[in-house]
Amino acid sequence: MATGKEASKSKFCIFLILLGVQVFTLSSCETIRSFWKPKDAFIKSLDLPDWVLESSIKLRIFNDSPNVINPEDAMPEDDIASYGNQLRVLLAVSPAAMRDIYEMAGCLDGSDLIKVRGNKMTDSGEDIWFGICKSGAQDAIVFRVLEMGNNQLYYLYEEELIKTWDESKKNAKTNPDKSMRLATKIIEHEPAHPGARRLLGSLYLKNGYCPGAVRNYRIYLRILPHSAEKSKIDSLLKKSCGDTLIPKKPEPKEFSDELPTIEESAP
Repeated sequence: MATGKEASKSKFCIFLILLGVQVFTLSSCETIRSFWKPKDAFIKSLDLPDWVLESSIKLRIFNDSPNVINPEDAMPEDDIASYGNQLRVLLAVSPAAMRDIYEMAGCLDGSDLIKVRGNKMTDSGEDIWFGICKSGAQDAIVFRVLEMGNNQLYYLYEEELIKTWDESKKNAKTNPDKSMRLATKIIEHEPAHPGARRLLGSLYLKNGYCPGAVRNYRIYLRILPHSAEKSKIDSLLKKSCGDTLIPKKPEPKEFSDELPTIEESAP
């Protein structure tokens, strides 16, 4: 698979992806993430709960953490997982993580991924992976590559985070606090890791922390829109976190750029 240093420098801006009987045209001259439209007809066809298409109003503040892509898990959800041109668009760093994410996510039609056919780098920092599905359909997934060419981050996943994920799963029932810490470490480096998102959503929900549960399940279901657990997750969150699923009104501004008028300033 291509890495950042092996990225193709093709001058062509348009190429075609054949998925089943449909042909999708992707532009490598502009970023796909700008196409996120929750009300788009295709996204509506995924039948995702409304709260999955919402986004966080306020995120936690970033710490100055060197070589950490997503410190404090503070990245906007729309930057981590969205859709463009009827494809999933996910954030990733390591090619090894991209393969694992694709295998965990499966195909967009809900069937398992049988085989990765290959990948293609674009001039806009996207790595498009092509797969064959158990259903017989062909599939593709777009990875927006961060820190392209950063070998330290490439190898971190293979040398450390795969083991971290195994440890996180092992401790999910016996030591949930440790499991949560380890899963958080994973998503700080690979924000679109669906396994870690699902695990964190479950642990946060059990602990009664609705904002964390909603955020992680939201990202998880964007990655696996046809998950067999979709209805169960939706019911659990509506039962336990119903009041916080969808914001009822915008968060008030903490400050204003406009100076008050004389009338407003008067005692």
